[in-house]
Amino acid sequence: MIILSILIHILGNYLPKWTMSKIKQNNPFLKLSGLFFDFFTAFLLLFLIHLLAPKSYYIENKDAIYGLEFSNTMQELGFKNGDKIISINNQPVKKISEITNMILLNPNTIIKIKRNNNYTELKISDSEVIQILQSEGTPIKVKFTPNIEEGKIQNIKQTKEKFSFTKVLENYQTYIKGAYDFINPKKNYKKISEMNLNSNSFTENISLLVFCCIIVGILNILPLPGFSFGNFIISFIELRRGKKFNLKKKNIVGLCLIFIVILFIFLPHI
Repeated sequence: MIILSILIHILGNYLPKWTMSKIKQNNPFLKLSGLFFDFFTAFLLLFLIHLLAPKSYYIENKDAIYGLEFSNTMQELGFKNGDKIISINNQPVKKISEITNMILLNPNTIIKIKRNNNYTELKISDSEVIQILQSEGTPIKVKFTPNIEEGKIQNIKQTKEKFSFTKVLENYQTYIKGAYDFINPKKNYKKISEMNLNSNSFTENISLLVFCCIIVGILNILPLPGFSFGNFIISFIELRRGKKFNLKKKNIVGLCLIFIVILFIFLPHI
């Protein structure tokens, strides 16, 4: 997929040459065409994934009439089967599927719970978050069977997921953040799970292509020869001085810098 994303970038670079006159091709801003094409292609693919994906269903928090079921680890932390989670860090919970991420992604989480018509609060520390991550099974899921005292079974309503352009933008931002973290991992970076590069799923392969296109796009923001923004700077300098630099030397320097940057990025992940 990374090779395909590079080919997409090259296609973006050549589009102005195929569609514009030679005079217009001297515009330095055209050196950024590949960079913009990377991000545009990634967004378009992500948009199509959301648009064409089979409609899924989710359970709203208010519709979990029998409360939730918790793993053994969660019960050790104070939760009980049948609890209803009202809010997390004072943020109301809309979807059941969001609860686990809201707990894991927020430090020192304060959870408001409704238990037997009484309200209480539980606090999850960072060390307890690690404990949840290391545990087996699903931490939280919907309880489908009623409590014994309720006496009758009632169906749980499931809501159909609607297409949302906002959701596409949020997902796009998540991909950009993930690609940036891949390129520039923090010193305390720990890999929680491995990316599956050998997926047979068409949707997952397209998602991986989106990720690779964004990586290529971010790399081409580097102000170095061989990368889009670096080539833009060089082209702008050439335009101002009225004379071009030696093409052979530019290509050699550009290729060397590309090779060095690729080694710098991928070696930590090997």
